[in-house]
Amino acid sequence: MKKLYFLLSILIGLTSVNNILAQGAETFNNLTLSGNSYTDGSFTGDNGVIWNYTQCRDENGDNNSSGINGKAIMLRRISDNSAISTQSGANGVGGLTLKLYKGFTGGGDRQVELFVNGTSYGTSTAFDDFTEHIFTVPNINIMGDVLIEIKNNTGKQVIIDDVTWSASGQTLSTDKFETTAFSIFPNPTTQNFVTIKTTKNQPTTVIAFDILGKQVLKTVLKTNRLDISELNAGVYIIQLTQNETTTTKKLVIQ
Repeated sequence: MKKLYFLLSILIGLTSVNNILAQGAETFNNLTLSGNSYTDGSFTGDNGVIWNYTQCRDENGDNNSSGINGKAIMLRRISDNSAISTQSGANGVGGLTLKLYKGFTGGGDRQVELFVNGTSYGTSTAFDDFTEHIFTVPNINIMGDVLIEIKNNTGKQVIIDDVTWSASGQTLSTDKFETTAFSIFPNPTTQNFVTIKTTKNQPTTVIAFDILGKQVLKTVLKTNRLDISELNAGVYIIQLTQNETTTTKKLVIQ
């Protein structure tokens, strides 16, 4: 009974994080764009969220060694109206944060602008280097299922990754985002390893529980690769702790 109660507590906590503190989150791991052509289209992102894109392509790998982990999306330029957009969900938008990277190597500022229901809520700081940049817009606080748009504001390519927004009325802390944004991929998986993607390059304590609440794995990762070769096919709750902050994810092994 204690094991089942513990598992239920984890699942309730996971639901609370996804639906309250983090109204929405997108890693772009489901993005199907590939190759060097810019195009218009849509894809189903994390948690079934539909994203639309205009004149975008894949991230071109991490060719600039900027720290891009997995997939991301590249916006072409302002003259092409290059942008991505989605609906916030019923709880609106409290604040939003995302990562930015320089696309390709050509000189020139990179910058994006955030719109909610067609109104601008700020532009990111312009940059022209190969490091990761965090763009955070707090205190938006609009209720209802609103339209979120992120537009390229320059004539140079810019890469976007890890978009997260809180529900209206919830405070979105940049520090908390940087320590608690986790993703696991591939998921579901048939492989012996999965990648644990975090926003901080720091050790992560990983504990896995089976559906009965039994601990089946515990380790401290100093890289982003988790060995799951000794776990059987099934559904697991993965508890991730970094900088004294803990979150949980579901992992499906096929």
